[in-house]
Amino acid sequence: MKAVEIFIRNECSNINSDTLVKSGAGSLHTITFSCNDAAPTAGTIDVYDNTSASGTKIFSWTLTTAVFVPVSIVLDVAISNGIYVDFTTTADVNVLLSYR
Repeated sequence: MKAVEIFIRNECSNINSDTLVKSGAGSLHTITFSCNDAAPTAGTIDVYDNTSASGTKIFSWTLTTAVFVPVSIVLDVAISNGIYVDFTTTADVNVLLSYR
């Protein structure tokens, strides 16, 4: 019997402002947060299973003005409607999403 390799193609998006990342069903694998400047603005970053900042919230992260090292969160969640990221911070925090 031959071994079969399966490759799953994930998409990646790096954003730092309110963005519709994906429309429709799929899955959200990871979210990575990193500083985009020396003093991030305090606020919240919310990720929704939707095409806008409403509906089912998948993840929420509240940050302070402290500098932080990049951190990745593995979610591996199914989504039905899409992936929308909503920022209450300014464009000084990067969010990298891996999804399909």
